[in-house]
Amino acid sequence: MTFLRRVVVDNFQSHEHTELELGSGLNVIVGPSDYGKSALVRALRWLFYNEPKGANFIRVGARICRVLVELDDGTKISRLRDTRGKNRYLLQRPGEEEQPFEGFGGEIPLEIILASGIRKVLIDERNKVELNFGAQLEAPFLLAENGAIRAKVIGQLGGVHILDWAQKSVGTELRRLREEENQCSFKLQDLQEALHAYDHLPELEERIKRLGAAISRAEAIAGTIEALRELQSQWNELGTALERTQRVIAKLEFLEHAENQLQALESLAQDYRSLLTLNVELKGTEGHLGRVQEIIEKTGSVPAAEVYIEKI
Repeated sequence: MTFLRRVVVDNFQSHEHTELELGSGLNVIVGPSDYGKSALVRALRWLFYNEPKGANFIRVGARICRVLVELDDGTKISRLRDTRGKNRYLLQRPGEEEQPFEGFGGEIPLEIILASGIRKVLIDERNKVELNFGAQLEAPFLLAENGAIRAKVIGQLGGVHILDWAQKSVGTELRRLREEENQCSFKLQDLQEALHAYDHLPELEERIKRLGAAISRAEAIAGTIEALRELQSQWNELGTALERTQRVIAKLEFLEHAENQLQALESLAQDYRSLLTLNVELKGTEGHLGRVQEIIEKTGSVPAAEVYIEKI
């Protein structure tokens, strides 16, 4: 449980500078009247509750006041207010940098409340109870309140208000769920009546299945017809090509006879070429024979000459 270990008050009402070291148990502040005991409580209320508001509590002659508390875990919370209206909180946790809070509009910053754990307990929309501070001559805790307020506070402290809230929430939720159930029942009835208009859907679904099968068969037949048309087109093209081929073959029926004639002509040509060669050779032989006869004629007196030479 967190408790205040040290309190420092500067320039708050009658306190110019006051420091208090507090223990973890009961702390009692005693002294003569008008020595600032109530001012210490007001300083703490100003720090934690923002009460009193304004700047009238700043010590006369001072320009700024400050209230600082240090918790048992080392956390320091302070509030400063000057005569020019500057108002801010400072929060410093052990090992962390100091966090300033300004412009909070009269509401205690949530970080300050969470760090201190001090706040007023909300009883209902109109009532709040202070659990941490009590004013001078104030009656003991809750004894000045009526029975209803005490019951609410004790209920909140014990968590009964959560059960009340849960009970109310459950009742509200049950009523809402019953209304939704009734609405759903009406909607279900309307839907059931509306569904009668779709009683033919199973038959329609069966017909759709049959139509789907028929469409599949029709698509298969259409594919077969398309293939047959393609084959027919190829057949027609082949028939046309066959007719052209037959006409060409008919025109080439004399080819064998022409080939025989060509072979005969080639044989005759070869014979002709042989005769031409023989003719050329014959003419050459005849010319050579003429020259030989001419030589013979010229050499006819050779034997007589030989005899004459022998005699000589």
